[in-house]
Amino acid sequence: MNMAARHGGIRKRAGRAFAEQALWWREMLRHPLQTASLAPSSPFLATQIANSLALAEAQVVVELGVGTGSLTQAILPRLRPDASYIGLDRNADLLAVWRKRFPGHRAILGDAADLTALCAEQGIQLGQVCCIVSGLPWPSFPLPLQQQALGAIAAMLRPGGQVVTFGYHIGLMMPSGQRFHRMLPTHFQRVERLPWEWRNLPPAFVVRCTRG
Repeated sequence: MNMAARHGGIRKRAGRAFAEQALWWREMLRHPLQTASLAPSSPFLATQIANSLALAEAQVVVELGVGTGSLTQAILPRLRPDASYIGLDRNADLLAVWRKRFPGHRAILGDAADLTALCAEQGIQLGQVCCIVSGLPWPSFPLPLQQQALGAIAAMLRPGGQVVTFGYHIGLMMPSGQRFHRMLPTHFQRVERLPWEWRNLPPAFVVRCTRG
């Protein structure tokens, strides 16, 4: 690759990153409780999340809250060729960006509380999902939505299946965030707090839950 082509590729990636960041900020201002972060997840956080799951062995993988694809970018290269992947987001504008970025992969518009019905429409039945990656802002959810979404996630996971999510320090200070973490052991046999990723903005911690 010559120098001009290399610089052109760099400028293209930088332009795309800036456009995605601008869209993220716009959606954060329009829907602060849905977006609930100053920036998409960093590559450092995405890598930690992807490495915390046995994605290379998974047959069915679901990603909740795909956004513009910051986590997806780390997930897809780790999947086996015959794995089934499906993404979900309730923001149509972010989902449109995601679909352009990852052509040929499935992502649908919908809410995590309706996960079981949405998966059934895609041919994925209860107890078939190996791994679920969640980018959802759990502390911003009211109690009924937290309960419905967690119940749907647990129902979709196969025995031994895992869901990984992440959070921020401010979420741990919110009553709704504390409530969410107290609910996890009622749905999953094992709940693990993984190390903080200090290079993320803001710094984030990862939680991995395993269904019994």
